[in-house]
Amino acid sequence: MKANSSPMSVADYCGAMQEKKIIVNTDYQRKDGLWNTPARSFFIESILLEYPIPKIFVYAKLDLKTRGVIKEIVDGQQRSQALMMFYENKLALSKNIETEELQGLKYNKLGEDWQAKFLSYQLPVDQFSGVPEDEVREAFRRMNANNVPLNAEEQRNARYQGDFKWFINRMAESYKESLLKLGLLSRRDLIRMTDLRLYAEIALTLDEGFLTVKGVQLDRLYKKYNASFESAEVFGEKMNFGIKHFIEREILHQDVLLRMHVFQSIVVAAISIKYEEPFEAQAIAAYPKIVHAVQEHNHSLETLVSALREPDNYPALSEFVKANTSATNTGEARAIRFFYFKAALVQAV
Repeated sequence: MKANSSPMSVADYCGAMQEKKIIVNTDYQRKDGLWNTPARSFFIESILLEYPIPKIFVYAKLDLKTRGVIKEIVDGQQRSQALMMFYENKLALSKNIETEELQGLKYNKLGEDWQAKFLSYQLPVDQFSGVPEDEVREAFRRMNANNVPLNAEEQRNARYQGDFKWFINRMAESYKESLLKLGLLSRRDLIRMTDLRLYAEIALTLDEGFLTVKGVQLDRLYKKYNASFESAEVFGEKMNFGIKHFIEREILHQDVLLRMHVFQSIVVAAISIKYEEPFEAQAIAAYPKIVHAVQEHNHSLETLVSALREPDNYPALSEFVKANTSATNTGEARAIRFFYFKAALVQAV
Protein backbone atom coordinates (compact mmCIF):
# COMPACT_ATOMS: atom_id res chain seq x y z
CA MET A 1 0.00 0.00 0.00
CA LYS A 2 1.37 3.37 -1.01
CA ALA A 3 1.07 6.70 0.75
CA ASN A 4 1.16 9.68 -1.61
CA SER A 5 3.31 12.70 -0.90
CA SER A 6 1.06 15.67 -0.08
CA PRO A 7 3.25 18.40 1.45
CA MET A 8 1.48 21.26 3.19
CA SER A 9 2.66 24.59 4.51
CA VAL A 10 2.45 25.10 8.26
CA ALA A 11 -0.19 27.80 7.64
CA ASP A 12 -2.40 25.44 5.63
CA TYR A 13 -1.87 22.54 8.01
CA CYS A 14 -2.69 24.52 11.15
CA GLY A 15 -5.64 26.18 9.42
CA ALA A 16 -7.02 22.76 8.54
CA MET A 17 -6.59 21.62 12.14
CA GLN A 18 -8.49 24.67 13.39
CA GLU A 19 -11.30 23.83 10.99
CA LYS A 20 -11.26 20.18 12.14
CA LYS A 21 -10.33 19.05 8.64
CA ILE A 22 -7.24 17.43 10.14
CA ILE A 23 -7.88 15.59 13.40
CA VAL A 24 -6.15 13.16 15.74
CA ASN A 25 -7.25 9.53 15.72
CA THR A 26 -6.47 8.25 19.21
CA ASP A 27 -6.51 4.67 17.94
CA TYR A 28 -3.16 5.39 16.33
CA GLN A 29 -1.70 8.06 18.55
CA ARG A 30 -0.57 8.23 22.15
CA LYS A 31 -2.20 10.61 24.61
CA ASP A 32 -1.54 14.34 24.39
CA GLY A 33 1.09 15.98 26.54
CA LEU A 34 4.02 13.61 26.12
CA TRP A 35 6.15 16.48 24.87
CA ASN A 36 6.94 19.25 27.33
CA THR A 37 7.90 22.84 26.55
CA PRO A 38 11.63 22.21 25.85
CA ALA A 39 10.80 19.39 23.43
CA ARG A 40 8.16 21.42 21.61
CA SER A 41 10.49 24.41 21.51
CA PHE A 42 13.30 22.40 19.98
CA PHE A 43 10.91 21.15 17.29
CA ILE A 44 9.61 24.66 16.48
CA GLU A 45 13.16 26.02 16.40
CA SER A 46 14.08 23.28 13.90
CA ILE A 47 11.27 24.47 11.65
CA LEU A 48 12.23 28.13 12.00
CA LEU A 49 15.80 27.22 11.08
CA GLU A 50 14.42 25.23 8.13
CA TYR A 51 15.81 21.88 9.15
CA PRO A 52 14.09 18.75 7.81
CA ILE A 53 11.68 16.97 10.13
CA PRO A 54 10.19 13.43 10.08
CA LYS A 55 7.16 12.82 7.89
CA ILE A 56 3.62 13.26 9.14
CA PHE A 57 1.23 10.53 7.95
CA VAL A 58 -2.50 11.22 7.51
CA TYR A 59 -5.46 9.12 6.38
CA ALA A 60 -8.00 10.92 4.15
CA LYS A 61 -11.52 9.57 4.54
CA LEU A 62 -15.08 10.72 3.89
CA ASP A 63 -16.90 12.07 6.93
CA LEU A 64 -20.60 11.30 6.55
CA LYS A 65 -21.63 13.96 9.09
CA THR A 66 -19.94 16.88 7.36
CA ARG A 67 -20.12 15.27 3.89
CA GLY A 68 -16.53 16.30 3.41
CA VAL A 69 -13.10 14.74 3.55
CA ILE A 70 -11.26 14.77 6.84
CA LYS A 71 -7.70 13.70 7.47
CA GLU A 72 -6.82 11.67 10.52
CA ILE A 73 -3.27 11.95 11.85
CA VAL A 74 -1.81 8.46 11.73
CA ASP A 75 1.70 9.44 12.82
CA GLY A 76 2.71 12.92 14.02
CA GLN A 77 0.41 13.92 16.87
CA GLN A 78 3.07 15.46 19.10
CA ARG A 79 4.51 17.47 16.21
CA SER A 80 1.04 18.63 15.20
CA GLN A 81 0.20 19.66 18.74
CA ALA A 82 3.43 21.68 19.02
CA LEU A 83 2.68 23.41 15.70
CA MET A 84 -0.82 24.37 16.80
CA MET A 85 0.26 25.65 20.20
CA PHE A 86 2.85 27.92 18.63
CA TYR A 87 0.51 28.94 15.78
CA GLU A 88 -2.15 29.97 18.33
CA ASN A 89 0.30 31.83 20.60
CA LYS A 90 -0.07 29.24 23.35
CA LEU A 91 3.60 28.28 23.41
CA ALA A 92 6.54 30.48 24.37
CA LEU A 93 9.82 29.02 23.15
CA SER A 94 12.12 27.77 25.87
CA LYS A 95 14.96 30.03 26.98
CA ASN A 96 17.29 27.06 26.54
CA ILE A 97 17.05 26.79 22.75
CA GLU A 98 20.22 27.65 20.85
CA THR A 99 18.93 30.61 18.79
CA GLU A 100 19.16 33.47 21.29
CA GLU A 101 16.88 35.88 19.42
CA LEU A 102 14.06 33.31 19.58
CA GLN A 103 14.36 32.44 23.26
CA GLY A 104 11.17 33.05 25.26
CA LEU A 105 9.13 34.26 22.28
CA LYS A 106 5.62 33.35 21.15
CA TYR A 107 4.66 33.44 17.48
CA ASN A 108 3.13 36.92 17.72
CA LYS A 109 6.41 38.30 19.11
CA LEU A 110 8.52 37.04 16.22
CA GLY A 111 9.80 39.39 13.57
CA GLU A 112 8.03 39.24 10.24
CA ASP A 113 10.85 37.27 8.61
CA TRP A 114 10.63 34.55 11.27
CA GLN A 115 6.84 34.46 11.03
CA ALA A 116 7.07 34.02 7.26
CA LYS A 117 9.57 31.17 7.67
CA PHE A 118 7.28 29.43 10.11
CA LEU A 119 4.07 29.78 8.09
CA SER A 120 5.64 28.88 4.75
CA TYR A 121 7.62 25.86 5.95
CA GLN A 122 6.61 22.84 3.89
CA LEU A 123 5.66 19.96 6.15
CA PRO A 124 6.50 16.53 4.70
CA VAL A 125 3.02 14.97 4.75
CA ASP A 126 2.26 11.54 3.26
CA GLN A 127 -1.40 10.72 2.73
CA PHE A 128 -3.26 7.41 2.63
CA SER A 129 -6.49 7.64 0.63
CA GLY A 130 -8.94 5.32 -1.08
CA VAL A 131 -7.92 2.35 1.08
CA PRO A 132 -9.72 0.43 3.85
CA GLU A 133 -9.05 1.56 7.40
CA ASP A 134 -7.71 -1.86 8.41
CA GLU A 135 -4.96 -1.48 5.81
CA VAL A 136 -4.00 1.89 7.31
CA ARG A 137 -3.81 0.29 10.74
CA GLU A 138 -1.57 -2.41 9.32
CA ALA A 139 0.64 0.24 7.69
CA PHE A 140 0.92 2.03 11.04
CA ARG A 141 1.83 -1.24 12.77
CA ARG A 142 4.50 -1.95 10.17
CA MET A 143 5.94 1.57 10.39
CA ASN A 144 6.46 1.13 14.11
CA ALA A 145 7.66 -2.47 13.79
CA ASN A 146 10.30 -1.49 11.25
CA ASN A 147 11.76 1.32 13.31
CA VAL A 148 15.32 0.74 14.46
CA PRO A 149 15.15 0.16 18.23
CA LEU A 150 16.32 3.18 20.20
CA ASN A 151 19.65 2.75 21.95
CA ALA A 152 20.12 3.83 25.57
CA GLU A 153 21.15 7.39 24.74
CA GLU A 154 18.25 7.91 22.33
CA GLN A 155 15.82 6.61 24.96
CA ARG A 156 17.32 8.85 27.61
CA ASN A 157 17.20 11.84 25.29
CA ALA A 158 13.51 11.17 24.63
CA ARG A 159 12.60 10.44 28.26
CA TYR A 160 14.14 13.53 29.85
CA GLN A 161 13.29 16.96 28.48
CA GLY A 162 14.60 19.20 31.24
CA ASP A 163 17.47 21.61 31.71
CA PHE A 164 20.24 19.03 32.00
CA LYS A 165 19.27 17.25 28.78
CA TRP A 166 19.45 20.53 26.84
CA PHE A 167 22.74 21.45 28.53
CA ILE A 168 24.26 18.19 27.27
CA ASN A 169 22.77 18.73 23.80
CA ARG A 170 24.26 22.23 23.58
CA MET A 171 27.64 20.92 24.67
CA ALA A 172 27.50 18.20 22.00
CA GLU A 173 26.51 20.69 19.31
CA SER A 174 29.39 23.01 20.22
CA TYR A 175 32.11 20.41 19.73
CA LYS A 176 30.76 17.93 17.20
CA GLU A 177 32.71 19.30 14.23
CA SER A 178 35.99 19.57 16.15
CA LEU A 179 35.75 16.02 17.49
CA LEU A 180 34.69 14.69 14.09
CA LYS A 181 37.74 16.30 12.55
CA LEU A 182 40.00 14.72 15.16
CA GLY A 183 38.44 11.32 14.53
CA LEU A 184 37.28 10.95 18.12
CA LEU A 185 33.65 10.81 16.94
CA SER A 186 32.08 9.36 13.82
CA ARG A 187 28.99 10.48 11.93
CA ARG A 188 27.23 7.41 13.26
CA ASP A 189 28.04 8.50 16.83
CA LEU A 190 26.21 11.75 16.16
CA ILE A 191 23.25 10.10 14.46
CA ARG A 192 22.77 7.57 17.28
CA MET A 193 23.52 10.18 19.99
CA THR A 194 26.50 8.26 21.36
CA ASP A 195 28.27 11.59 21.77
CA LEU A 196 25.72 12.68 24.39
CA ARG A 197 26.98 9.99 26.75
CA LEU A 198 30.52 11.29 26.27
CA TYR A 199 29.59 14.64 27.83
CA ALA A 200 27.11 13.24 30.35
CA GLU A 201 29.80 11.00 31.86
CA ILE A 202 32.15 13.96 32.27
CA ALA A 203 29.34 15.84 34.02
CA LEU A 204 28.69 12.80 36.21
CA THR A 205 32.34 12.79 37.31
CA LEU A 206 32.10 16.49 38.17
CA ASP A 207 28.97 15.75 40.17
CA GLU A 208 29.83 12.49 41.94
CA GLY A 209 33.48 11.60 41.36
CA PHE A 210 34.76 8.29 39.99
CA LEU A 211 31.95 5.79 39.63
CA THR A 212 31.40 2.61 37.69
CA VAL A 213 29.08 4.08 35.09
CA LYS A 214 26.03 2.24 33.85
CA GLY A 215 22.71 3.46 32.56
CA VAL A 216 21.21 3.77 36.03
CA GLN A 217 23.85 6.32 37.10
CA LEU A 218 23.23 8.47 34.03
CA ASP A 219 19.46 8.22 34.44
CA ARG A 220 19.87 9.37 38.03
CA LEU A 221 21.91 12.38 36.89
CA TYR A 222 19.38 13.38 34.20
CA LYS A 223 16.55 12.99 36.71
CA LYS A 224 18.38 14.95 39.41
CA TYR A 225 18.76 18.01 37.20
CA ASN A 226 15.66 17.56 35.04
CA ALA A 227 13.53 20.24 36.69
CA SER A 228 16.37 22.70 37.24
CA PHE A 229 20.10 22.72 36.56
CA GLU A 230 21.35 25.74 38.48
CA SER A 231 24.97 24.60 38.17
CA ALA A 232 24.85 24.74 34.36
CA GLU A 233 27.11 27.79 34.15
CA VAL A 234 29.73 26.30 36.48
CA PHE A 235 29.66 22.91 34.79
CA GLY A 236 29.76 24.60 31.39
CA GLU A 237 32.82 26.67 32.25
CA LYS A 238 34.76 23.68 33.53
CA MET A 239 33.78 21.30 30.76
CA ASN A 240 34.46 23.89 28.07
CA PHE A 241 37.94 24.46 29.50
CA GLY A 242 38.77 20.76 29.62
CA ILE A 243 37.44 19.99 26.14
CA LYS A 244 39.18 23.00 24.57
CA HIS A 245 42.38 21.98 26.33
CA PHE A 246 42.21 18.62 24.56
CA ILE A 247 41.28 20.10 21.19
CA GLU A 248 43.93 22.81 21.22
CA ARG A 249 46.90 20.64 22.29
CA GLU A 250 48.24 18.75 19.31
CA ILE A 251 50.28 16.43 21.53
CA LEU A 252 46.98 14.93 22.75
CA HIS A 253 45.85 14.01 19.25
CA GLN A 254 47.70 10.67 19.23
CA ASP A 255 45.70 7.76 17.84
CA VAL A 256 45.76 5.86 21.15
CA LEU A 257 44.37 8.90 22.97
CA LEU A 258 41.49 9.42 20.54
CA ARG A 259 39.17 7.12 22.46
CA MET A 260 36.09 8.38 24.24
CA HIS A 261 37.06 7.01 27.66
CA VAL A 262 40.61 8.37 27.34
CA PHE A 263 39.31 11.75 26.18
CA GLN A 264 37.05 11.93 29.24
CA SER A 265 39.94 11.20 31.61
CA ILE A 266 42.20 13.80 30.04
CA VAL A 267 39.41 16.40 30.14
CA VAL A 268 38.75 15.66 33.83
CA ALA A 269 42.50 15.83 34.58
CA ALA A 270 42.78 19.23 32.87
CA ILE A 271 39.76 20.48 34.84
CA SER A 272 41.31 19.23 38.07
CA ILE A 273 44.56 21.11 37.43
CA LYS A 274 42.80 24.35 36.49
CA TYR A 275 40.06 24.39 39.12
CA GLU A 276 41.69 22.34 41.91
CA GLU A 277 38.81 19.89 41.96
CA PRO A 278 38.79 17.31 44.79
CA PHE A 279 38.93 14.38 42.37
CA GLU A 280 42.35 13.35 43.59
CA ALA A 281 41.32 13.11 47.24
CA GLN A 282 38.22 11.13 46.27
CA ALA A 283 40.23 8.70 44.17
CA ILE A 284 42.94 8.29 46.82
CA ALA A 285 40.30 7.40 49.40
CA ALA A 286 38.64 4.90 47.07
CA TYR A 287 41.73 3.41 45.39
CA PRO A 288 44.80 4.14 47.60
CA LYS A 289 47.14 1.67 45.88
CA ILE A 290 46.97 3.68 42.64
CA VAL A 291 48.68 6.72 44.08
CA HIS A 292 51.93 5.00 44.99
CA ALA A 293 52.40 3.62 41.49
CA VAL A 294 51.84 7.01 39.91
CA GLN A 295 54.03 8.93 42.32
CA GLU A 296 56.82 6.39 42.07
CA HIS A 297 57.14 6.63 38.29
CA ASN A 298 55.59 10.00 37.34
CA HIS A 299 55.67 9.25 33.61
CA SER A 300 55.46 11.83 30.84
CA LEU A 301 52.64 11.97 28.34
CA GLU A 302 54.97 10.65 25.65
CA THR A 303 55.79 7.63 27.80
CA LEU A 304 52.11 6.94 28.44
CA VAL A 305 51.42 7.04 24.71
CA SER A 306 54.29 4.65 24.05
CA ALA A 307 53.02 2.28 26.73
CA LEU A 308 49.61 2.15 25.10
CA ARG A 309 51.18 1.41 21.73
CA GLU A 310 53.73 -1.14 22.95
CA PRO A 311 52.55 -2.38 26.35
CA ASP A 312 55.02 -5.26 26.51
CA ASN A 313 57.87 -2.77 26.67
CA TYR A 314 56.44 -1.04 29.75
CA PRO A 315 55.64 -3.65 32.42
CA ALA A 316 55.64 -0.99 35.14
CA LEU A 317 52.66 0.60 33.42
CA SER A 318 50.57 -2.57 33.16
CA GLU A 319 47.85 -1.18 35.46
CA PHE A 320 47.65 2.00 33.40
CA VAL A 321 47.41 0.03 30.14
CA LYS A 322 44.75 -2.24 31.61
CA ALA A 323 42.70 0.77 32.75
CA ASN A 324 42.71 2.02 29.16
CA THR A 325 41.92 -1.27 27.46
CA SER A 326 39.80 -3.41 29.77
CA ALA A 327 36.61 -2.65 31.76
CA THR A 328 37.16 1.01 31.00
CA ASN A 329 33.87 2.15 32.55
CA THR A 330 34.66 1.05 36.11
CA GLY A 331 35.35 3.59 38.82
CA GLU A 332 38.79 2.14 39.44
CA ALA A 333 39.80 2.34 35.77
CA ARG A 334 38.59 5.94 35.62
CA ALA A 335 40.57 6.85 38.72
CA ILE A 336 43.75 5.16 37.42
CA ARG A 337 43.56 6.94 34.08
CA PHE A 338 42.91 10.23 35.84
CA PHE A 339 45.95 9.89 38.12
CA TYR A 340 48.36 9.06 35.33
CA PHE A 341 47.08 11.67 32.90
CA LYS A 342 46.97 14.41 35.52
CA ALA A 343 50.59 13.76 36.51
CA ALA A 344 51.60 13.77 32.84
CA LEU A 345 49.72 17.00 32.11
CA VAL A 346 51.31 18.73 35.09
CA GLN A 347 54.75 17.82 33.68
CA ALA A 348 53.78 19.13 30.26
CA VAL A 349 52.67 22.54 31.52
